[in-house]
Amino acid sequence: MKFTLINSLILAGVIQGFIFGIIYLFSPKYKNRSSQYLALLILSFSYNNLQFYLADVGLLAGTKMYQTLYIPMGTLIPVFIYFYVLEFTGSLGFKKWKRFLFYIPFIVFFGNVLLYKIWNIISPVGVQLYEKFKFVNNIQSVFSLFYTLVLIGLSYIHINKIEKPQATHSLDNLRWLKKTLLLLFVLSLLWSIALVKYLTDTAYSTYFNILWAGLSFAIYWLVHLGIYKYGVREDRKKIRNYVTQKKTPLVTEHHKNEHIARLEQFLRVEKNFLDQNLTLTSVAKELGISKGHLSRVINTELQTSFSDYVNTLRVQEAQNHLSNPEFSKYTLVAIGLEAGFNSKSTFNNTFKKITGSTPSQYKQKHSK
Repeated sequence: MKFTLINSLILAGVIQGFIFGIIYLFSPKYKNRSSQYLALLILSFSYNNLQFYLADVGLLAGTKMYQTLYIPMGTLIPVFIYFYVLEFTGSLGFKKWKRFLFYIPFIVFFGNVLLYKIWNIISPVGVQLYEKFKFVNNIQSVFSLFYTLVLIGLSYIHINKIEKPQATHSLDNLRWLKKTLLLLFVLSLLWSIALVKYLTDTAYSTYFNILWAGLSFAIYWLVHLGIYKYGVREDRKKIRNYVTQKKTPLVTEHHKNEHIARLEQFLRVEKNFLDQNLTLTSVAKELGISKGHLSRVINTELQTSFSDYVNTLRVQEAQNHLSNPEFSKYTLVAIGLEAGFNSKSTFNNTFKKITGSTPSQYKQKHSK
């Protein structure tokens, strides 16, 4: 057996993936479909890396791997990637029979592997039959690569498509999901290089070592970021449900400028200040006046700028949440995002600028 730093890192990723994958798969807290697909994806990556690790250290080298533990995960992983993206964005509307179609490649190639295993038990196979199996398995590897690239591409296109209409108060900032797909795409490109090296019988072990190490990082990324994002989104759902039930009417002062009255109706009553994509241009268009005129009216009537006015409303919203005992179990990130800020850093900086304290300090002070 040979142990190196790289295969030790791979083993650490495998262990972490199995532990958290099983927890997420069977925990009542993560019973929604997107978390289930994420758990299956993490477990698939982990099992795939385990196969490589056992072969690399010499525990199941050569034909022993194919005769025992080998499963063609390459045709299963891209399906879980695609279905996770669709479920997380609330877009997996396929009927069961259509979902089944995506699993057909895995079923076909797994059937080939299973036949080889059974045949080996009945009558130990010779070199000739192994070479035939290896030929089919090479086809599976090439197909898996293209299948992965296609489904990653479809996932990315889908995210771009649903992001465009989301000009309103959306639950999800999907940039992290795009980064995840980009990471998987880069790993797929590395896989293509390693596969070409392998099929042409040139030095390929280094490329596969880097690939599996990259997959270990992908496991870590998915375990921590994927579940973290799920937790933030669930917190935001609960906060939003509470807020929508607590809307208060705006008492309009008759001496107010007509544009200011309409602005406050649009931002404060209809709570459009919660929209992370809100701009002076979009508000002016909504009110039917020019951007420059709206800016001058706000400066004159409210003695502030548009951005400062909106940020003040958002900070007030966050203050209400932070001082409310019903929100004590929710993360500061979820509260900041639900208040209309587009990142944790923007929330912290703006909150401190307006109130003089950080969100965590404010929460501690008002929770006593």
